[in-house]
Amino acid sequence: MDYATNFANDFTELDYKYKMVEDYVQQSSQGIVKGLIVNGPPGVGKTFAVKKYLETHCQFNYKIISGQVTMLALYMALYTYRQQGRVLVLDDADSAYKDVIGLNLLKSACDSRTVRNIHWESNAKMSVPNSFDFEGSVILVSNVGFGGNDRKLSAHLDALKDRCHILYVAPGGNDSLFKQICYMVLHHKMLKDWNFTAAEEQMLLEYIETNLNRLHKISLRAVVKLADTYAFAKKDWREYADQALLKVGV
Repeated sequence: MDYATNFANDFTELDYKYKMVEDYVQQSSQGIVKGLIVNGPPGVGKTFAVKKYLETHCQFNYKIISGQVTMLALYMALYTYRQQGRVLVLDDADSAYKDVIGLNLLKSACDSRTVRNIHWESNAKMSVPNSFDFEGSVILVSNVGFGGNDRKLSAHLDALKDRCHILYVAPGGNDSLFKQICYMVLHHKMLKDWNFTAAEEQMLLEYIETNLNRLHKISLRAVVKLADTYAFAKKDWREYADQALLKVGV
């Protein structure tokens, strides 16, 4: 199946959505957009796209923090990327959203005020000042359900979201996730490092589509694992993939 042709209309819609993401990332890199949330289901290419656009528009003036981050480390990262034209990205760094201190730091950084002053009150000697003016931008890459359901933090989360531009890149559901995968593979060339032919990419996508209900997780990570499997076991790749990527007994 020619997935590019089959999903032509869907790809046009995705092109529009990701062009919007690129435009907002570009504005972030210029300090015009101070806070941006890129939201969507896990594994659909949010980080891949944001990083690609930052490489184009922000060059080396950005940092991506993934996973666990302490609040002091967040403060110091904001200080390092405090200048206009610099961008700090939090990629599924849920620890920052589950702490009032982290939320207050991010609220200050994403505020629409002309002067955004960020404070860290501590008696301990630090290598950075206890306060500074932040002129950079923050991008939060998050999954659907951003911020969790903690009622104690809900007011702070709402205040943070109110300060940010929020873009949703994809709904949930197997069909939507598969279209997103095809879009990233065919339009954004995410498998280019494997040097597959177009026919090989189509074959791998067909395997994903055939096994949508059996995959442990429908995501770009599944595509990468499938590509690795095909690369080292081209003769028996389907058998290897069945064992490594699919749920047992489904």
